[in-house]
Formats: sequence, structure tokens, C-alpha cells
Amino acid sequence: SRLELHSRALAKHIKMMEIARQLRISLDDCTSPEFVMLVQAVADDLPTLLHWGMFVPNIKCLCDDEQTKKWLPLCSDCRVVGCYAQTEMGHGSNVRGLETTAVYDKASESFSISTPTLTSTKFWPGSLGKSANTAMVIAQLIDSTGANRGVHNFIVPIRDLNTHSPLPGVTVGDIGSKLGYNKMDNGYLKLDRVVIPRENMAMRFSRINANGIYEKINLDDSTAKISYITMMQVRAQIVAMASTALAQACTISIRYSAVRTQGFDATGKKERQILDYVQQQHRLFGYLASSYAFFFSGRRIMENLKSIERGVLEGTRSVSKNQIGDLHASLSTLKAFCSTVAAEGIENCRRACGGHGYLVASGFPELLTTYQQNPTVEGDNYMLPQQTGKVLLKLLGAIIDGDGVDTVEAEWAGCDAFYLIDGIRRLSENSAAEVIESPEAAIDVALLLKILKKRSSRILVEVGTSINEGLGEGAELSEVWNDSLVQIARVSNAHAGVLLMQSFDDFLKSEELTGKELDAMKQLACLFGLMVVEKDAGDFQDILDKAGVDHVRKAVLLVLKKIRPNAVGLVDAFDFSDFRLKSVLGRYDGEVYEHLMKSCEADMMNRQQ
Repeated sequence: SRLELHSRALAKHIKMMEIARQLRISLDDCTSPEFVMLVQAVADDLPTLLHWGMFVPNIKCLCDDEQTKKWLPLCSDCRVVGCYAQTEMGHGSNVRGLETTAVYDKASESFSISTPTLTSTKFWPGSLGKSANTAMVIAQLIDSTGANRGVHNFIVPIRDLNTHSPLPGVTVGDIGSKLGYNKMDNGYLKLDRVVIPRENMAMRFSRINANGIYEKINLDDSTAKISYITMMQVRAQIVAMASTALAQACTISIRYSAVRTQGFDATGKKERQILDYVQQQHRLFGYLASSYAFFFSGRRIMENLKSIERGVLEGTRSVSKNQIGDLHASLSTLKAFCSTVAAEGIENCRRACGGHGYLVASGFPELLTTYQQNPTVEGDNYMLPQQTGKVLLKLLGAIIDGDGVDTVEAEWAGCDAFYLIDGIRRLSENSAAEVIESPEAAIDVALLLKILKKRSSRILVEVGTSINEGLGEGAELSEVWNDSLVQIARVSNAHAGVLLMQSFDDFLKSEELTGKELDAMKQLACLFGLMVVEKDAGDFQDILDKAGVDHVRKAVLLVLKKIRPNAVGLVDAFDFSDFRLKSVLGRYDGEVYEHLMKSCEADMMNRQQ
């Protein structure tokens, strides 16, 4: 039952904490290598992960020093187990539309927290259903004058710390079974005038002071955006999760494809490994390349994010509004692109395993259904491209409005979107199409990165021109924007392609690898870029010469052959244990059929004749 699954997962959480204490691993930073390794070793879905992944980072980022001194020790020992209660039954990404209220009473120096309507019920927060005893509630702050000060964060106890019973005014429960990820207790929360002290408002950047007056603190361009940091961290983690989940799917399908035989070779006597069929390689190796690309990008952007967060909180780094916006744009497009590809890739890897891939014992059903939440959580993948589009169109506007190249370059220095400045300038100079002399010439990381940057610049200019034309004809901005959403999604996807290829290229130049390992990584990088061009060939008709796209298609086939001898080694390099993969098809020892039969014999249906 779900209750048993949840209880067992909580027991694993407790055991994991014991191991962490024994090994002196800090649980305060869920992005640390030690914490990540420990969670991966558990190889299960822990219902308390959002305590560390969302609740604790909120305390660190949004609470002042006095508050963090109070709450972080409680969080570290899990005396307080928290969740992040933003999403409502009737509101998700539109945070400004949240209906939950926090009304301040000056006389008692307290807030009254309420979900006044059915649609304001907090709905979907992970860990809320059964596990958490405290919630970081996002609500509209109504001060003592009746003025709405917008959404703010409030620490709201929801269950008794000793009995775990709901506190007065709190109605809380689990939302029920889902498509997958059912060890996580996503919950609902109704609050009826729940009173919390003034000090439970997250008060690093704004507060109600002791005199009952609302005030903002240290509000400049960078700290005004710091409240986005927590959401950004989660999206960065989703990019990393996309790499891991897709890598697991590739490991299962590529190992199985090396074991499974079908058809005969030229002698007619020996059966061929299905991994030797170019069609199977084309089906799988692109996802393998993507999983590596996602890993490098996820690692780079998390390091950048942590550096910005640390610098802003310590006051040692000045971060411009453009830089924060650029990071938001990068995370939005990468989250959308990577989780979409991973979700599709896991299913396609399952199909590549034939009928056996449909078995629970293959490991795919759990991997697939557990992962399918990611294209939706923390911003739907059809909504997030708009966030990217707004930032990139702002950059385009600065260039077109004549701010001056030097000024724009200074303002966007260090940003991921910086490449667009030169790209847009070159478009205005009518630069010629790239000439690719042969398929072999297309196997070039630098060339592919250049082509992807051209594509991104051109699509952005096309969309910007279309929007300006619509506005010039007298249409309302909202109407023009709505009409442009499909093309804005193309802008976002093109930008994601550049960021992923750039991160791959940066890794190749980092001197972390040499020799044959470096050659293997270059082949994967080239395959990633080539398959982007192959998939979106229509985008490159004016960027490549007439024969260019055809050479790219042939180059894909050449690279597949180069990757084939290393394919199993490249998935082994992920170092997934059999315990973690949970797949009879993806076993490291290759004993697929023996363990497939054992899984059948162990099934409940066969325990009684």
C-alpha cells in the first residue's frame, strides 16, 4: 500500500541520517557531493527530500541572521521537517495570483494565515501530506493598514512537534495516488486563521517592524532578485536529474542491446547484436550524448548559482539585474529542454528494448513514471520558454534601440546570452552561409557551436521583428505576445542548444581528460550538435550552404560508428550499481536472461499453483 511504501521510505530517511552522522556528512547543503552521493546510495524516493531541497534553502536565503540561528539547528536535526507550500489548487506558476493571505495584527504582533477559498487550498507541495510538521507558506501580506504588500514567505507550524497531530485551524492530508513517485506524500493544506508570531515572516529583505510598519531592507537590483534563488536551485537540480534519469535509461537499453541478438551476419551463422544495427545506434546514442551534455550544463550552472548566492548573501559580490535575469533565462530554458528530452528519451529507450522493456523487471516503468513529473514541476515546460524569451528580447531591444555595442557588452558581460550580441550584429552584416565541404568536415565541435549560435541569433531577430510589426499595426501587446508563443518556444530551444553545446565545449577544453577518453567525449559532443541540426534541419537552411544539411546527416552516421565500440564503456562510466538501476535488462554482468527468469519465478502469481 502507499502508506506502507511511505513508512518504509521514512525508515530509510532515518537510517540515512544515522549513516550521515557516522560519516560526519553534513545534511545542511543538499547540493554538496557528499549529500548527493548519500541520497544516490539509498536509491529510493525519500519523502523528506524537499525538506533539504526547498525548505532549508528558503530559511538560508530569505530569513535574517536571528531567524536562521533559530531554525537551522531545528532543521538539521529534523525536529522541524519542512515543506514549501506555494502551489494552490487554482494557481501554479502565476505567483502574483495566489489567494492565501497573511493578515498582520499590530496589537498582538502576529499574522493570521488563511486559505479563504477552495482554490486557495495549498495543493501538491511535496512532503506536506504526511511527513512535514512545518510549512514555508507563500501568501499575500496584508499589513495593519489593509494594504496588500504582495507575496511573502511565512514559517507556519502545521503539526504538533511531539504528537504530529494537525494544529488548530489546520486541515492537512495527502492528495492521493499519482502516475508515479508515490512514496512522496504530495499534500493539500487548508489554513483557517492560523496565528503565527511576527518573527515567523521571512525577514531578510522585507519585514513588519516592531512598530507594525512594513519596510524593505537593502533593496537593490541584486537583492531584489535573491528571492528567486531557491526556485533557481530547484531548476538547476532538475537539469542534473534529467542527466541522471536519461543516463539510467541509456545504461539499461545500451547494455541490453549488447546482449540481445537478432538477425544474422554475412555468414548466415552468427546472430548480430542489435547494438550493431545503425538504426538502434541512431535511436540510442543521441540520448547518450544528451545525458552527458545535461550533466556538464547542470554542473556549470549550479556552480555559478552557488557562487552568486554566496556572494550576494556575504556582500562580497555585486550582481546586476541583467546577470540575475540571464541566469533565470538559462535555467528556464535548460529545465524545459532537458526534462522534455529526458522524459521522451526514457520512453524511447524502453521501446528500444522491445517487449522485455514493458516488464516491471526491466526497471523502465518505475523510472519512467517517477520521472514524468519533471516536465511539469517548478514551471511547466510550455510556460518556461516565455521567461527565456522575455530576457533575450530585452537584450535584442537594447541592441536595436542603439544603446551602443560597448554599453550593451558591458551590461551583459559574463552572461550566457552574451554570444547573441555578436550574432545579431553579424546578421545585420548579411554574413554568408557556412560552407561544409564534406561529412567529415561537419564533425567539428567549434563549427557546430558556431552554427547553433547563428540559428539562435536569427530566430530571436525574427521573433522580435514579428512582435514589433504586430505592435506597429496597432495590436495589443498581450495579443501579439500570445500569437508569438510558438516562435518564442523556438527561441528558447535554440538558446538551450547553444548553452548545452557550450558547456560540452568548455569541458573538452578544461583538461580534465586526455587521450582516448577525450576523443570519446569529442565524439559525443559532435553527435549532440549534429543531431540538433538534423532534427531541426529547417532552421538551418539559410545558415548552411545547400549541401550542408545533407553532409550533417551523413556525418551523424559516421559518428555513430565511431561511438559504437565505446558505447557500453560510456554507460558503465556512469557507475550505476545494479541495486540502483533495479533492472534485469541493464545488469552490469550481462546475465539478462538468467535474472529475467528469476524475476518471473519470484512473482506473487507463481507462488501458488
